[in-house]
Amino acid sequence: MLRFVTDWANRGELRQLGRHSTLAWGLFAIGAGAGLASLVLYGVSGYSRSMLLLWLVGLIGLSFFFWSRSQVLPRIATADLLASVGVALAFAPLYLLALYRWPVQVSSDEVTIIDVAKGYAHPHAVDPFGVSTYLSRPTLLFIGWGKLGELFGGFDLYHMRLLHAVFGLLILAASYALLRQLLPRWWTVFATCVLGASHAFLMISRLAMRENTAVLVEVVGLALLLWGLRNEHALATFWGGVVAGFGFYVYFPGRATLPVWLVFLLVLGLFSRQTFPVRRLLVLGSIAFSGFVLMATPILIAESHIPRSVSGPSDADPQRETLMIYSDARKKQQEWVHAASVAEGVKKNIRWGLTAFNNRIADEGFIYWNRGHGFVDPLTGILLWLGVGLVGIRLLRRRADEGPLLAVTGFLILWLSFAFVVNKAPNYTRLLITLPFVAYLVTEAVRWLAGRWRSVRGVPAVLTGGALAALVAWNLAIAWDFVQAGRRSGEAIGSTGRYVASHDDIPGQKFYISSTENGAWDYYSYGEPAAWLERLRLFAAKDSQVQEPLDPQHLADFEAQPPFALFMRREAWEQAARQLANRYPTGRIRNITADGTRIVLEVPAS
Repeated sequence: MLRFVTDWANRGELRQLGRHSTLAWGLFAIGAGAGLASLVLYGVSGYSRSMLLLWLVGLIGLSFFFWSRSQVLPRIATADLLASVGVALAFAPLYLLALYRWPVQVSSDEVTIIDVAKGYAHPHAVDPFGVSTYLSRPTLLFIGWGKLGELFGGFDLYHMRLLHAVFGLLILAASYALLRQLLPRWWTVFATCVLGASHAFLMISRLAMRENTAVLVEVVGLALLLWGLRNEHALATFWGGVVAGFGFYVYFPGRATLPVWLVFLLVLGLFSRQTFPVRRLLVLGSIAFSGFVLMATPILIAESHIPRSVSGPSDADPQRETLMIYSDARKKQQEWVHAASVAEGVKKNIRWGLTAFNNRIADEGFIYWNRGHGFVDPLTGILLWLGVGLVGIRLLRRRADEGPLLAVTGFLILWLSFAFVVNKAPNYTRLLITLPFVAYLVTEAVRWLAGRWRSVRGVPAVLTGGALAALVAWNLAIAWDFVQAGRRSGEAIGSTGRYVASHDDIPGQKFYISSTENGAWDYYSYGEPAAWLERLRLFAAKDSQVQEPLDPQHLADFEAQPPFALFMRREAWEQAARQLANRYPTGRIRNITADGTRIVLEVPAS
């Protein structure tokens, strides 16, 4: 069926459009004019239906024009289609099973993302191209996340984790499309398995986040751009630019897609002029840039209107809080690592960033904090640099084409950027966008090692299979350490929430939390009262079951109608234990976390 549709498109009426120059350029004029008008209108008066209509006319008009100027559409081999789907299905159990239970740990960001997505599920008079109420992050992703959250079953921990995990599997299938342009079929399967088995990618994709959306944009955008470059396909190049522009609406690192591509084109123009003349690169680069401008300009306009903080770093400004070309980001880095000076904070960022693939520093983003392990396993850290060296030598000897050049250029740009330009290194969720390149370079290293033994029958297959088995097993062991840490010790948000979920069906049940904000008896290690309540409401059957927070200093005077559960620090209980025990003789104390620091007083109905 796919081959039939492709053949029809290649010889259909639309392909004749290119022969009618006047009509084709008319479409270009309409598309470019409407697109430009939509951007001007957005800059002058903001979002409106008229602006959206003009923007869609621009996108459609330019797409039809570039289709008329393109060569035939790609023919996707059935074996490749089956291989990409097969790899995703093979990893599905790892990504989908026991999502609610494992990991036990629930990041505060998970609660926030679920809450924000819920709020944008049914937007009213909201600018989809603008910034949201959540730290001025782009609105479009949260609208999509909200709609998809409803489609997947609702805004609870399981269904939102399921949504993120499904995107993880989609990334594996999409990564195959990019990696297949760099490797033979079975080596592409190998590389995709290396990516899928990455403990950081696996465990972060099992959280109710939106961080892997940056990887999806990256691999889809680069797959289109690389295919368009090799085949001089204007439509694929244009849509690659559009996808790169869409990277400005997803998780922040998705914005690196176009810079990576432009630097790659520059290097390609310097070293491969005979194969890729400068004029050809300029034309294709301009086409990609036009798609990018049409897609990314509205959010850039919206972000330019974000009020600047005069008191220091602000989480509401995604550029200034992250990129160390800004003083705000350097100041935040100093505070983040508790450095004595700004310079010391920057030095630590560079040191930790440069060694990110060979150290054991836990996630500085504190989303997937797996103590004792680094971003990649030690074997991957060794094979990665072997792959960089091998591909670099091949490129210098003119024995590699533009595919390996894109991979090694992309990796080096991101690696150095996360050390010198972006703060909070190593931040695992940001580093996810390096993994497709890491998987390719590791594969090239294994491929070279297997080739060294090709004269001995059976050894290459054993070496390849053994390397893949070792990589998968090692990463699963690291991921399991994270799961086991949660099962063994519990975690304040996750353990408390699951207690709420297991008791919210009791008639009349209410939940209270006693905590201070950044005090000695804070129940959660961070957050404010509104956040504490959201962490309970996420798991409760009804929001009305969660009551207002209590001051630990006044627990001795607390009175409520049973049944209820009162969460508190053990220190808070000890100073009010006698009064509460006398007032509620049927109540009992249970540990929420294994260390007994967080406890609950549960009082049944009379």
